[in-house]
This record gives sequence, structure tokens and C-alpha cells, in this order.
Amino acid sequence: MVVNHYLWYTAGKGINVYNPMGGDNHFNITTTPLVQSGVGEITSGAFISSQLDKVFFGHADGKVTVYSVSQFTCVGVVNVASIRLDNTIRLWDGWLEDDWLEADMQDHDIDYCEFSELKAVVVTWNAGASTPSSLRNDEEDSNFFREVIQPGHPPDILVFGFQELVDLEDKRLTAKSIFKGSKKKDPMDAEHMSHQYRAWRDYLARVIDENMPSNKPYALLHTTNMIGLFSCIFVKASHKSRISNLGVTEVKRGLGGLHGNKGAIIIRFILDNSSLCFTNCHVAAGQTKTMDRNNDIAAILEAFALPKESDPDRRIDHFIGGGNGSIITDHEICILDGDLNYRIDTMGRDTVVKAIKSNNLAKLLERDQLLVSKRRNAGFRLRPFNEQPITFAPTYKYDVGTDRYDSSEKMRSPAWCDRILYKGVGRMKQLEYRRHDGLRVSDHRPVSGIFRLRVKSVVGEKREGVWRGCERRFGEAKLRLARDA
Repeated sequence: MVVNHYLWYTAGKGINVYNPMGGDNHFNITTTPLVQSGVGEITSGAFISSQLDKVFFGHADGKVTVYSVSQFTCVGVVNVASIRLDNTIRLWDGWLEDDWLEADMQDHDIDYCEFSELKAVVVTWNAGASTPSSLRNDEEDSNFFREVIQPGHPPDILVFGFQELVDLEDKRLTAKSIFKGSKKKDPMDAEHMSHQYRAWRDYLARVIDENMPSNKPYALLHTTNMIGLFSCIFVKASHKSRISNLGVTEVKRGLGGLHGNKGAIIIRFILDNSSLCFTNCHVAAGQTKTMDRNNDIAAILEAFALPKESDPDRRIDHFIGGGNGSIITDHEICILDGDLNYRIDTMGRDTVVKAIKSNNLAKLLERDQLLVSKRRNAGFRLRPFNEQPITFAPTYKYDVGTDRYDSSEKMRSPAWCDRILYKGVGRMKQLEYRRHDGLRVSDHRPVSGIFRLRVKSVVGEKREGVWRGCERRFGEAKLRLARDA
């Protein structure tokens, strides 16, 4: 780059200045490269007409160094990186045109979109390898699913996320699934596992069919499984034609990402022109494994696992944050649920049980590992997610078939392992967050959430006019910035 007849040449982090007209004795203005500590490699350079005594260099880590043209010294370092609410870092790229246009379009979505509200019910439950036939032993058990689907106020979307549908404590089955890898699987094991999933899918479909109004039938949108994880989504049949771009993937976290006994199932789809993403998780267990759980969550949320949208207009219409739909947080409406396994810290089991009996939940929530991580860990990947205030007792760990917390030799301390979190400011509102006590066939209690979702439908003719307005406003903003520079 030539500034005031001098050639400023960059390589890596260093800058050399030359005088092409200086002859052999005065060609090198700087005898050694100009280098500033604490900055990345140089990626760009610029000068502006209002400050001809300075030259500016952009660096890969989001910093800009400012040099004096006459003294050939650094007179300032400016940090122009930004950290978003979801803890991703966005680096300076000049005008940030794509971000500007996307934000402006979303600010004007009311001018080119029509909106409708939908109701969604989300259920998470660690089933402890139970089957639908297990529910026949107790009337309260069998009533649970009839009640949770809200037949009196039928939802538009029903999402079921189960964990441990197969016995993860079955060492034979787990060892086989780990060490056989891609080898041919034991057909007896495969049939046993697939039978479990089919049995639950068919049972849920039957409960919905028998209890929902006959004039408002439901359709199975998708069901999928990974070792013990099982996700099943139903929608009102009248809505199915509004759904497109269904994407399903899994993220394995067991044994460092090799095994699916821990991890997540991710299901996303576009409803009208809004993107919805549902994630069913089961992450690292153990009282002291908070960091492992946080790492599992980070790997799930950062996985570029879903099909990406290549069309730039659909990217802006469907996704947020400059995303293309390949990761969870690209989606406008995100709900993450599951057995997240977060425990209560620095408190003995008997003290926890006593606090539960006296309904002193606030004392326990102060030490809940998930909530503590959100407060204290700036890099915790669930910080941008919301969770309705917890007003119910810990959902883990019970003696199966009873209302008594674990009385086995291990005497595990109760905890809020089973959670539902969401992300989608202005696009969704949680109406209910609760546990259910009628289902005792597992050592976990189910948790459900009811949500009101606001979805949009883009009106093409109106969109074109709004887009032209955005481009015009961006051009005007550039001119203002150039004049003020």
C-alpha cells in the first residue's frame, strides 16, 4: 500500500516501509519490521482522507493498529472484535454489510411478513429402560401421557425427548455397541433396541389418537434414536403441509465423541418461514463432572451437523446471526431439553432432602451447577438460553415405584437433572414449566414445558420492496460514515 509516496509492505505481523525514490542508500525506511505485541497477523490496510497523517492495519484477531505516517511508529491499538450474546466472536470486516442488512430486514419484518401463533408441548423424561407395558401396573402411570398432551387444549406441536430407553447399565449391551463399532451387530441386540423404540412410538401415537379430538388429527413428523436417546415429534395434520427442510442429526459424546451413550439428537424444520430446532440431550453423569457436562453442551451447540442453506435470501428469511442453519443456534426458535445431569454442589444428601421437605428450593437453586455456570462462567454455552424459574422439587434420583429419594447404598443426592431451556427472544414465550409426579416407573420424574410460538410467513412481493429499502438505508449509512470519517 502506497501512502505519501512511501510503500508500506506487510508480511505476517510485521510491516516494512520503503521509499521507492530514495535510491540504494535510502530505500529502506525501517531497518527492522514494525511489530506490535498482542495482535494477530495483518489482513488488511487502509488510510482515510480526513487523517492523512495516519495509516490503519487490520489484524486477524479483530484489532486495528494505527501508525504515524511521519514517525513510522504505532500510535494506537483499537479492538474492533465484538462478542455476541451467544458468546460467539464476530471480527471486523469493514462495513459488516451482511450483518447490517440482516438486522435491518428483521427490524422491518412486520412490513413483509404475516404472523401466526402456535402452541407447543415439550416433554423430557429419563425412562430408565421402561417400556409402555410398564405403565399398566399403575393407573397414575398410564394417565400421565393422556394428561401431558393437553387434550382439552390441543397443542399444534408435541415433542417427546426420552433418555435411557435402553439400559445403559447393561454392561454387555453397552460394551458390544462400543467395541463392535462398524462391525456387524448382533441381530438379537438390534432387534431388542429397535423394538423398544417402535413400542414407544406406537404407544405415543395411540395415546394421541385415542385422546385428541377426532376432527383434529395428528401426524408423526419424525422419530429417531441414538443408543438410549429417543425423539418423537407430532404435529397437527393440518400443519404438515406448512413444514419443509426437515433436518435430523446426532452428536455423539460418549468416549470422547466415539460412542452414542451420551450426546444429543437434533431435529429442525422450517414452519412457514420460521426455523425451529429441538435438541434432546443426555450428557456426562456424576456429581463432580460439571466441566465434562459443560464440554458436552459446548460440543453439541457448536457442531456444524445440520444441512446448510446456500440460498442467501432464504438464509436471511429463515435463520439468525448470519447463520446458514448448520448449527443449533442459527435457528430462530430453539428448545433444548433432556437429562443434563447437573447436580447440587457443596451440600450433603440429608441437607438437600431436608430443604426439599421444607420447600426451601431457593437454598438449593443457589448451588445448582447449571445456574452457577450461567452466573459465573462467561463462556458457558447455555448462557444465551432461558429457563423458566424452577418451582418444583428435584426430579432425580428416586427409588423406582416410590416417592422416596434414593435409599440405595450409593444414597445419591437429589438434583434437577431434567431440564428444558429455550432461545428465541420475541419469538416465543413459555407458559408452563413443571414436573409430573404420576409416573414412577423410572428413577427420574418427567418434566414438561408449554410454549407459545410466533411464526412468520414471508410475503414475496412485499419482501422485495423492503429489501430495496434496506439496501438504500445501508448506502445512506455508508455515506454518513464516510463524511464523518
